[in-house]
Amino acid sequence: MVGDSTVAAGGGRRRGRFLPAVALQRWALWRLPRRGHTWYLVAVDVLAVAAVVLAAIRFPPLAAMLVPFALLAGGMLVSAELARPVERHREDTLLGPGVDTPWIFAGVLVLRPGLAVALVALSALHQWFRVRRRPVYRQVFGAAATALAGLVAGAFLTATGARPLGEVLEARTVVLLAAAGLVFLAVNAALVTAADGPRRPREALPGHAFDAAMTAFALPLAWAVVAAPLLVPVLAGATVVLHRGGLGHGRRDHVTLDPGTGVLTAASWRGAAEAELDRQGRHGPGPAVLLLDLDHFRQLNDRYGVRIGDAVLRAVADTLRDEVRAADLVGRSGGEEFAVLLPGTGPFDATAIAERIRLKIASTLVALKATGDGPQFVGVTVSIGVAGRGPADDLADTLLAAEAAVLRAKAAGRNRTICADPRS
Repeated sequence: MVGDSTVAAGGGRRRGRFLPAVALQRWALWRLPRRGHTWYLVAVDVLAVAAVVLAAIRFPPLAAMLVPFALLAGGMLVSAELARPVERHREDTLLGPGVDTPWIFAGVLVLRPGLAVALVALSALHQWFRVRRRPVYRQVFGAAATALAGLVAGAFLTATGARPLGEVLEARTVVLLAAAGLVFLAVNAALVTAADGPRRPREALPGHAFDAAMTAFALPLAWAVVAAPLLVPVLAGATVVLHRGGLGHGRRDHVTLDPGTGVLTAASWRGAAEAELDRQGRHGPGPAVLLLDLDHFRQLNDRYGVRIGDAVLRAVADTLRDEVRAADLVGRSGGEEFAVLLPGTGPFDATAIAERIRLKIASTLVALKATGDGPQFVGVTVSIGVAGRGPADDLADTLLAAEAAVLRAKAAGRNRTICADPRS
C-alpha cells in the first residue's frame, strides 16, 4: 500500500509538473495562421521586457516622482472609465485606447522609465477588466509596443538634452517635446504595422491625425502635473471630450451599430464591405468572407426566452470582436447570423481563423437564472461558411458562395466550418 501511494504521489507530482507546459501549448498565440507572425509578437514582447528592466536599473524611480505618477495614474483611470461606453464599441487606433495616450506619453515626459511603463500596464489592465477582453497575446503585444515606443521617445529626450519641464517652457524644449511625440507615434506605428499590416490611406490618415492630436495633448498635461497640479482634473475632462469628438472622423459612426450586440448592422456592414473591396481592388490576397449561423438558435429562444437569446448574441459578438483584427469588419447578417470581412486574407488562413472562432464560441457559456441546483449555463454552436473572393467576383458573389458553404455545414451536422469551393 505504501508503495502504491508513493507511486501515485509521484505520478501526481509529474502531472503537476507538466500542467504548465500543457497550458502553455494551448495558448491562442501558437494557433495563429502564420508562424512568422507568432514569433514576431513574441520577439517584441521579450524585447520590451528586457528594455524595461535595463532602463529601470539605469534610471531607477525617484521618490519625488510618486506624486506626479499618482496624478497621471488617477487621471488616466478616471478618463478611461468615463470613456468606457465609447471604447467598447470602437476600433483601436495604432496606439490602442486613444483616451489613455496623452496620460501615457505625459508619463514618458515627466517620469523615470519604470513608472512610465507602469502607466502602460495600468492602461492594459483597465482595458482587460473594464472595457473588453481581447486574446491575451494581442493585449500583451499592444502594451509591449507602447512601452517600447515610450522608451525610445524617452531615450531621444535624454540624447538631445531636453530640459525638464518647469513653470516656463522655452522654445527649444517645446520643439524637442514635440519631436519626441513624433518618435513615440512613429515607433508604435512601425511595430503595430509590422504585426497587422499597413492600413489604406483613407483609413490611416484620420487615425494618424487622431493619434497625433491625443499625443500633442500630453504636452500641456505633463506641464500641469509638474507646475499646476490643480489643472489636471480640468485637463482630464478635456481629454474625454477630445477623445469622444475624435471618434467622429475616420471611424464607424455609432448609429451604424446594432444596439443589441455592438457590431455593425447588416446594411452598414454591407456598405463598409463594398467600400473595402473598392479600396483593395483586385490586387493581393482576399478579402475573405465568413458567414456564421447559430445552430438551433430559435429553439434556444423558445426554451429560455428572448432575454437569454439576446445575451447569447452579445456573447457571440464579443467573441468575434476579440478574435479578429481591428481592420476586419464584423456585422449582423440576419436574426441569428453574423458576417465577417477579412481584408488581405486568403481562403486557407480565413478557414483557420473561422475554425478558431467556432471553437471559442462553442466553449462560451451564458448564465441562466440561478436555481436550487446551483448556477445553470447555456451555450451555442455555430456553422460557418468561408469564401474567398474570386478574380471576377463582387461582394454579392462572395456572399452567395459563403452562404452555400454554411448550408453545407448545417447539412453535414452543424457546428463545423466549411470553405466554399474555389472559383476561377
